[in-house]
Amino acid sequence: MKLLHKINQRYLISSAIVLLVGLVIFYFLINNIASREILEGLHASETRIVHELGKHETVPHLYPLIEVKPTSKTGPAYVKDTTIFDPVEKENEVFKELNTFRKINGQNYHIIIRALAVEKKDIVSSIFLSIAVIFLLLVGTLYFINKKTTATVWLPFYQNLAILKKFSLKENRKVFLHQTGITEFDELNKAVSGLTEKVRADYLSLKEFTENASHEIQTPLSVILMNLEEILQQNLPEKELTKIYQAYEAARRLSSLNSHLLLLTKIENGQFEAENTVLNDVIPLRLEAFQPLIKSAGLHANLVIKGIFQVKMHKVLVDILINNLLSNAIKHNRKGGEIRITISENLLEVCNPGIPEPLDEKEIFNRFVKKGSKGLGLGLAIAKRICDTHHLHLRYAFAENRHCFTVTREGVGR
Repeated sequence: MKLLHKINQRYLISSAIVLLVGLVIFYFLINNIASREILEGLHASETRIVHELGKHETVPHLYPLIEVKPTSKTGPAYVKDTTIFDPVEKENEVFKELNTFRKINGQNYHIIIRALAVEKKDIVSSIFLSIAVIFLLLVGTLYFINKKTTATVWLPFYQNLAILKKFSLKENRKVFLHQTGITEFDELNKAVSGLTEKVRADYLSLKEFTENASHEIQTPLSVILMNLEEILQQNLPEKELTKIYQAYEAARRLSSLNSHLLLLTKIENGQFEAENTVLNDVIPLRLEAFQPLIKSAGLHANLVIKGIFQVKMHKVLVDILINNLLSNAIKHNRKGGEIRITISENLLEVCNPGIPEPLDEKEIFNRFVKKGSKGLGLGLAIAKRICDTHHLHLRYAFAENRHCFTVTREGVGR
């Protein structure tokens, strides 16, 4: 929920509560005032009638408002509410009735004076209508003010928000935010600008360190591997040769790891220029290159082409992506297994049998994940990073005892 909507919601709820409380207060207040005014009018009328009777003048009988009847009863005055049929209005009406007993010129009179009372439902209806009109005016005014406020006061905020959404470390550009003239927003802009500048500086330092470290490590590793290869060519005892070979294999894996990490860094930094590449042209060539390895592992490959899959990606990255998927299918296959490759207009799928249980989809593309006793290393992590940076989806699925890795375009399912 947007900030303005949240503020408006609370404001309207609070206003509604206040108005409802005001409705109750207004009802009792108006009812009390009306009752008091009616009583004052009744007593004033009673005083006039007594004055007229004292002058021996005839008081008109005006039913149902005035009744003056001689009586032998006496007692204190009292007031009550009564309902009487009004022949003029032709309906029952509620009256406030004042009953007094007066002795005037030796004659007792029962004086009854009535005044039409304001009905409670009329009071409630009038107040509710007034409150509803006020509430609607309040909502309309608030909507208009908020609309004008959003278009003016909040405009720089949304402009700065759009700038921050486009911010990318890869572009290596400073963030310049608009000044709003509002203290809170300007302080936030200052803090955000400082934060993005620090993040950018840290990113550049880390990027430079990673590239320098990878390059610096690669040189001594190459020297170590070259020297170990020369030593392995010498006629040395088997025990020493075994230890040297183990050191050679460890250095070779370290060199491969360093190369992969450097490759990941280059991919994340966008150092490969994209170009249009057709996967249908690349996959048969890669399969041919892998053919000796496929035969030695006792496997066979089945390529199914249903369409042409074209991507915008550097040729080197296409080779790496396909190599990693095929290498994974060969390495984690079973004897006599099949590598099934399917290509369509929006899909590339590589399937192979393997361990008879699904892998963890949340971790399969993380770095150095173990699959049984074998490590997946960086191959799938690199493949995932290549797809992510080129608007492709790399997914894993397990069905019919086959492990399938599928590459599709963004927004396109299987």
